[in-house]
Amino acid sequence: MTDYSRYKAGKQERARYYVSVCPLFALLGILFYRSILMAAACACLSVPCERFYTSWQIRRRKNALQEGFRDALYSLSASVAAGRSMPAALADAASASEASYGPDADITRELRSIVETYRSVHGDAAQLLTDLGRRSGIPEIGQFASSYSICRLCGGDLEAVCMRSAGLLLDRLSFRKETESLMAQKRLDILLLVSLPLLMLAFLNLVSFDYISVLYKTLVGRIVMTLCLLAMGGAVWWSIRIIDIEL
Repeated sequence: MTDYSRYKAGKQERARYYVSVCPLFALLGILFYRSILMAAACACLSVPCERFYTSWQIRRRKNALQEGFRDALYSLSASVAAGRSMPAALADAASASEASYGPDADITRELRSIVETYRSVHGDAAQLLTDLGRRSGIPEIGQFASSYSICRLCGGDLEAVCMRSAGLLLDRLSFRKETESLMAQKRLDILLLVSLPLLMLAFLNLVSFDYISVLYKTLVGRIVMTLCLLAMGGAVWWSIRIIDIEL
């Protein structure tokens, strides 16, 4: 059973990450120190930065699962309205998810797992959905499972519950997309602000190195460049923390 609060990249994915990130950090080392040794040391920073990549992958995976579950709710609503039971409706939703997202998508695998578990051991569909909500960290899944359990015991309108849950998820996803579009603009602003001093430093290295050679040839210059690099890294980290909003 997948724990969506954790992510472990495969060998090929990690290789692609390091091939992409290590040269960027090495370029910073050359730009600030003009030293192969410092470029190699800066390239090693890609190792602790891997956790940021992992955190981004966890969030992306949860968002994809949330969107897939929203579409599954619409499929469940249509199947329940046609008079099918919840296990059969879940099977229909799994087929619809496979057609929309592919057989390897997380939502497809989870729905298939719920259907197969129910068929093999006649497990409680509500409990299986609750377990999915717990593992995914998506509260709407657990809320839907609780609503379904209550409807089954008290004879509530399951179709209305599905539609209401899908509507709430749609509203939340719409709000998240609007917020993410604003945050994308802020991330672009951060990229531009960080790029300007780097481009200026690269330009001076290419055009007039004698003008800034004191920063590379003296101990005080090395210290100043190190402080500038640390200040720039701290500013980027703090800026990302400011715009990192959990929805």
